[in-house]
Amino acid sequence: MSNLDAARLVLAHQHRLEFAMQIFAKKPLRRFKSADDNALQPCKKVQMVWSRFRRHACAALICLAITVSAAQGQVHQATKLIEEGKFHEAEQMLRTMAQQHPRDASVRANLGISLAQQGELAAAVTEYTTSLALEPHQPKVEVLLGLAEFKQGHFKQAIPAFKIAKATLPGDSRSTLLLGMSYFGLRQYVDAVPFLKSASATEPNNIELHSVLAQSCLWSRQFDCAMVEFRSILAANPDAVQAHMLLAEALDATEKTDEAIEELENVAPHSASEPLLHFELGYLYYKKGDYDRAISELELEAKNNPGYAQAYLYLGDIALKRNDQAKAEPLLKKAIGLQSDLREAVVDLGVIYAQQGKNADALEAFKRAVELDPTQPDAHYRLARLYTVLGQKENAQVEFNKTKDLHTKVEDSLIQKISGGANGLPK
Repeated sequence: MSNLDAARLVLAHQHRLEFAMQIFAKKPLRRFKSADDNALQPCKKVQMVWSRFRRHACAALICLAITVSAAQGQVHQATKLIEEGKFHEAEQMLRTMAQQHPRDASVRANLGISLAQQGELAAAVTEYTTSLALEPHQPKVEVLLGLAEFKQGHFKQAIPAFKIAKATLPGDSRSTLLLGMSYFGLRQYVDAVPFLKSASATEPNNIELHSVLAQSCLWSRQFDCAMVEFRSILAANPDAVQAHMLLAEALDATEKTDEAIEELENVAPHSASEPLLHFELGYLYYKKGDYDRAISELELEAKNNPGYAQAYLYLGDIALKRNDQAKAEPLLKKAIGLQSDLREAVVDLGVIYAQQGKNADALEAFKRAVELDPTQPDAHYRLARLYTVLGQKENAQVEFNKTKDLHTKVEDSLIQKISGGANGLPK
């Protein structure tokens, strides 16, 4: 088992890294946020299937060369049981030994191993910690402690152990990889990148690892790095639709919108049902003012993915821009019904109410839009104009002054739209 097999299992069996596996899978990838979709919660526990490599336990991580003290012979017997997969028998022997030799670090470490192999990770952490308290300089036990925390989704707690192991086992790339994966699990993408780069340099053909690195670069706004990684992935697998989409996000974020459109246009005809692909392309057409093409792509997205609020938002916004209130209003209401904090839809609906003379409804909508994001000038401007119509001059002046202090709103980048976060990070 190579140093990166553990990471491959992580990627294959935990929902937090759904992107990495779905880049090459034919299954739909749910990267968007909808009313009942929590797939992107960054602190979701890692789901590991460690039983897949129990039979390789000694070769991978399980068999430590921990042979100290008067209990050395018994420890050897226990490790043989572990090698044979007899974890419960090993546990019972080691518990008896722990009572007889309470200050024997090797006994506690191997007891931790037997517990971890039975899925009792919290108990294993206790034993590893006790072993390290008795004998601090055990880098292999630090690795095991970190892994036990990591497998529980305790990424923050895993990091100190992996750092110690990395410092004391300079040739062990496993600790470098797992440090990067831990920071990725915490959404600390800037910190994750250098470790993932180091680990991926030794595994040029590990597509899953390179995809995690590419996403970390993208979400830490290291767009050059992201583009290099995604293009490398596409060189190995030109049909990886998700890699094309993520590369388009990186291109658009660097104001290469035309190149981003071309990237998506190359795959869209062959991926009619790919989730979010047609929204991405439609939104980029919208940014360029090509509304007819935008409508076609957004309608296809709404058909494929009827729960995706932003498709209805931009269909409604285009209808409003074309002065078709009758068509815009139900689309915008549907968008808000699916995602109540969709600020642009709230503003547009307020504009329609104001045009219809429904001033009370318009006032409520514009106030709600300001509450959702007070840094955007458009809602303050609309609110100021409405206050003027209502004869509330002082309130109007306050809002006009806020408008002057704020920069003119620009269209969000594609990565901001897809991620749902203003800073381009996934929510």
